[in-house]
Amino acid sequence: MGITRKHIMQEQINTEHIADDAITNAKIADDAVTSSKIKKSFGSESTVSVDAGGTYTIPAGIYLVSLGANTACEYTPDGGTTWRTLIAAGGGGVVISDGVSVRLNNSGTAAEDSYLMPLG
Repeated sequence: MGITRKHIMQEQINTEHIADDAITNAKIADDAVTSSKIKKSFGSESTVSVDAGGTYTIPAGIYLVSLGANTACEYTPDGGTTWRTLIAAGGGGVVISDGVSVRLNNSGTAAEDSYLMPLG
């Protein structure tokens, strides 16, 4: 058992070394969403109180969320028959809502607050 040493030749990388299917600036459509087209400021945080056993549908938009201890963020893939946990109770994260398919669900025994901060 020993150490194998290999010599690596230094080469300048140019477009000849880029695979034909690689993504390059020239291949990105003019109307594509890029970081320069996304507003990166947040609006004012809002407090949402969800009653025990109740739900609150998150309005359309992109949000940072911080959930109450018994409140989860859920989404439905089928119009409301099935609800799946997106962010577990007490957690936080980024939520994208269409205004219909994403909700807060308080499974606790008392009303509690969660916080939403929209991307403006």
